Amino acid sequence: MNLEEMAVNISKDKSYLFSLDYGNREVEKEFVRAVLTEFDRFSLTGIGIFVNNNPYNFELYLALSFEKEDRAFDEWLNSTFPHKLRAYNIYVRELIEAVSRKGYSLVTFCNPNDVDIIMTSNKNDLFLHPDKKVIESIWGKPVIDKKKQVFLSHSSLDKAIVNDYFSELQKSEIKAWYDSEEIIAGDSITSKVSEGLRDSDLGILFVSNNFLSKRSGWTEAETNYFIQQKMKHNKKFIVVNLGVSDDDMPPLLEDYRYIDAKSDSAIEELISSVRTQLNRI
Repeated sequence: MNLEEMAVNISKDKSYLFSLDYGNREVEKEFVRAVLTEFDRFSLTGIGIFVNNNPYNFELYLALSFEKEDRAFDEWLNSTFPHKLRAYNIYVRELIEAVSRKGYSLVTFCNPNDVDIIMTSNKNDLFLHPDKKVIESIWGKPVIDKKKQVFLSHSSLDKAIVNDYFSELQKSEIKAWYDSEEIIAGDSITSKVSEGLRDSDLGILFVSNNFLSKRSGWTEAETNYFIQQKMKHNKKFIVVNLGVSDDDMPPLLEDYRYIDAKSDSAIEELISSVRTQLNRI
C-alpha cells in the first residue's frame, strides 16, 4: 500500500494510532503481529508503522484503519492488550503529510510474517539504529545509582543564605531537594513539598527568626514532620542556626547540637555532618 492509498483509506475509515517504543521492538512487534493475526484485510484495511530515526527524537507509531469491525477491535484491545494506549491528538493523516517534510519513514504490512522481517532488533533499511537489547549487549545496561537525598527546610526570606549552602552541597555532589529547583509554575506546592519530604533521607533545618515566625507555616509543618519522623522512624535532621539565640530555640530542637552559621567553617561542617549521617542510614 502506498501513501496515496493509505491516505484514501484513512479519509473514509476509522483510524487508530499507537505510540510504540522504538528501542523495545522485540516486545512491540508482538502487538503488531497479534493485530494482523486477529483481523483480516476485509476489516483491517490498512496497517503500517511510521518511523522517525532522529536520535534526539526516536518515534515509532503503529497506524491502523478499519472499514468495519472497529468496535470489535476496541473490545479485543481492551481484553487482550488493556495497557496499550492510543496516541491521542496525533493523527495518521498528519503523519502521512509529514513523511517527506519531517523525515518519517513508512512501511505497511500484509501478513503477520512481515513483522519479523521488518521490525528487527538490529538496524535495517527502516530502523537505522538497533534496539536497546542490542545496544546493551555491546555497552552493558546503565547503572542507576539512587543517591540519598537531603531536604532543605528554610524561610523564603533566607534564600540568599540558603542558596550558598545549596550551591556548596551540589559542588560536593550531595543530592538536595530545594524548592527553588524543584517547584515550577503550575506545580502544586503542597504536592511537591510532600513528595520532597517523603523522598528525602535527611533534613536540614535552617533555623532563623524568619524560620520561627508565626507567618512561616511551611517551616513549622516541615519541622513537625522531621520531629515526628525522628520519634517514629529515627529519621535524622541537622539544624543550621542562622542567628537564633539559645533561649529562642524551639524546645524540641534544644537537645540537638546545631551548626552555627556565623562560624567560618559552617559549610564545611555541614557537608561533613551530612555525609556522616547519610552513611549511617
